[in-house]
Amino acid sequence: MKLYRYRTIKSALLELDRGTFYFAEPSELNDPIEGYVKIFWRGDKPAWEGLLKNFICSLFYNLQTHFLMSGRFYSSEHENFLSDLHSKSLLSNLHRFEDSPLSKIFEELGEKFLSEEITQEVVNFYGEDKIKCYGREMEFIFRMLIDAAFIICVRKCKSLGLIREDFNENFFDVEYEISFEALRNVSDAVRKQKIEEIENLNCDMMESGLLSLKLNSRLSDMNYKFKQQMLWLRFIFPRTYLERLKAIMYPNGYVVCFSETPTNSAMWGNYADNHKGICFIYETEDVDGKEFINFAAKSLEVKPIEYSRQVIERNFFDTLRHLSFIHAEDWLTGSGGVKSYKLTDCAATDEYDNDYQEKFYRKMTDWNYEREYRIFLKDKFYRYADKFARNLRYDLKALTGIIFGIRTTLDDKLELIQKLARLKKSVQDFEFFQAEYDDETQIISVREKILLTKIT
Repeated sequence: MKLYRYRTIKSALLELDRGTFYFAEPSELNDPIEGYVKIFWRGDKPAWEGLLKNFICSLFYNLQTHFLMSGRFYSSEHENFLSDLHSKSLLSNLHRFEDSPLSKIFEELGEKFLSEEITQEVVNFYGEDKIKCYGREMEFIFRMLIDAAFIICVRKCKSLGLIREDFNENFFDVEYEISFEALRNVSDAVRKQKIEEIENLNCDMMESGLLSLKLNSRLSDMNYKFKQQMLWLRFIFPRTYLERLKAIMYPNGYVVCFSETPTNSAMWGNYADNHKGICFIYETEDVDGKEFINFAAKSLEVKPIEYSRQVIERNFFDTLRHLSFIHAEDWLTGSGGVKSYKLTDCAATDEYDNDYQEKFYRKMTDWNYEREYRIFLKDKFYRYADKFARNLRYDLKALTGIIFGIRTTLDDKLELIQKLARLKKSVQDFEFFQAEYDDETQIISVREKILLTKIT
């Protein structure tokens, strides 16, 4: 089958020069919801306790690493602090600290945190394995627990000499007024609305506190700078931790995008420099009813995008056993060593793998005009994390033609043809087309272009 790839002149020349496709990660594509999976949390008490133990251990690790790296009590490097916060916001594997002093500290912090009244309320409410808790509600839970976790961590840092004894850990205490008992018998919609109202109010209050501290800060007062950092930590950590939880559920994957049509004006406008670029034509190879493009080391299947408003849903706790880089037992063991049933009763590996691939082949119906096809490059072993490693050389025989845009300049056409000649690809074996706009029908059409000049 024929597939089309809209390119700017610059990117087209680069692709011809390298003879490669660049496989992009979802964040590089133009749809912010690309590769989205609707993640929820539903599990028993040991699963929730295991998660919350990781929450406080990750918070402590972030704190103590920052203090040790700064080499002083107060650091004025606010940018570095926030960067460290994002990179260290989650410890995916506590098991690796088993033979270090941190192991005992983590065990102590976890037990203290789980014995807190507010933590027990959360575990008892959500640990009945009935409620599907989605992202916004999870952020609310972490934000509600951050003060209790923060106080425990700061006190431990004091005992280790990482924070001065006179630092008041209660300097910005946000009170979440909520009764879980009152929420037991209400509908999901009512519960979510109530939580949303509380979350919005408390976020605004904390943000106001941050603004006030910034406005009244004295640049030479390191105590103010330290408080700013601690306040940022308490404000941002719940969200960054939640983002990292979602990120670890699936390894990265990368895609090359094509279209089934060369005559879509929006595609020419969006991807081919407002019709000044070109459109490559590729011919796939049919193998048992499936379409492939050959690469240097393998053949990769080309599959169509499914346009649907229905998103993929997945339970976080059901996923943990499929992640090779974590120790699932750490995550699914609660207070007193009680283990979650999720350690033995979880979704099949095939279902997990299907969801992993499927999320790269699904987009919202708003994008169906693109009639998109993709090649997907899975990366379960993180071989393609470096951008340069994601430029894969393909068999140039798959490239069979070029369609010039309505506004492609003569100089750009000449440069493209010369590039093809240098690749030793015969112009006679290669088809050239011209995109044109028909005033009468008001649509774009493509006609074959006759080249009287032979490039040698």
